[in-house]
Amino acid sequence: MFEALNKLLDRLESVAMVAFMSIATIITTFQVVYRYGFNSSLSWAEEVVIYSIVCMSFVGASMGVRHGVHISVDVLNAFAPPSVNRWLHILTAVLGILFAIAMAYLGFRLFLSTLERGMLSPALRIPMAWVYLPIGLSGVLLIVRYCWVIHEVWRKPPVSLAEELAAEKDKLV
Repeated sequence: MFEALNKLLDRLESVAMVAFMSIATIITTFQVVYRYGFNSSLSWAEEVVIYSIVCMSFVGASMGVRHGVHISVDVLNAFAPPSVNRWLHILTAVLGILFAIAMAYLGFRLFLSTLERGMLSPALRIPMAWVYLPIGLSGVLLIVRYCWVIHEVWRKPPVSLAEELAAEKDKLV
């Protein structure tokens, strides 16, 4: 079940990332054409592009956890044996889950309070609450992704840097 959920999230995140990037690219292109070709501009274009980039950032955070590409300090992992390495990865994931819980809780609170106030975006005139919704959703995605990391580390412990280098050396021979 966990693998099916993981594959579904991979697919949804990939589609969302392509959609948001396409929206930002196409609208930016239209804005440039309008500005330099017609000496006019689209009043709403900048807002849509900014919201698309923000959404890409939040989806990208979840993808970064999934693929293990977030910035990290690996000094302890480099010198620790695999048994300790496993617990370092689990501790990191638990701290990530705590952060993601706070992010989801506060993000959904921000969404609901903004929805109650009825605030509208300046150019598009859409409810600002929908602009804040990706914060809470990203927190939920991060929780799932960090749980997946714990599951994977528990199933197959990480190797130490020395073992990784030895494996790379064997590949070169």
